[in-house]
Amino acid sequence: MMKDMGIIARDDRQLTLIYSSNTRVGTHTLSYLTGIEKKYLAIDLAKTKVSDTQWAEIADALGVKIGDLVDKRQLEIDVESTSEFDSNDWLKIIQKNDSVISKPIAIIGNRTKQIDNPPEIMEFFEVDSAGLEQSPSNGKDPDIERTTNNENFIEKND
Repeated sequence: MMKDMGIIARDDRQLTLIYSSNTRVGTHTLSYLTGIEKKYLAIDLAKTKVSDTQWAEIADALGVKIGDLVDKRQLEIDVESTSEFDSNDWLKIIQKNDSVISKPIAIIGNRTKQIDNPPEIMEFFEVDSAGLEQSPSNGKDPDIERTTNNENFIEKND
């Protein structure tokens, strides 16, 4: 059964990620969030419908048209034929096929961003990314020295 989502909550302390578990960027972006300690709300479009009003609100917050949220490569129709589509046509496509939202949408407070590349979510969420840009593949050993002082980290029990 599909759940419907109400008006989009905008909380400065909680990130909302709207993504499709049927997309690579969506699942990879979510995997970045699962490793952090901050609060987030993940809305999987494969399981939860986002209302047409919310899509309009999201597009407006991003400064784009609703059709711009759609990854045209995911459509099983000729992209040329979409030039006449209006917002309602795009909304129907989004509601029927969640994977057309191939780039997840991140919302925190009054900021909204469509994520092109999964690591961007950390930047958007302003997570301390010490060590993320370092990888053994660039020929340097990663810096694994403690960068925090006098902090106690408590293991989470799942």
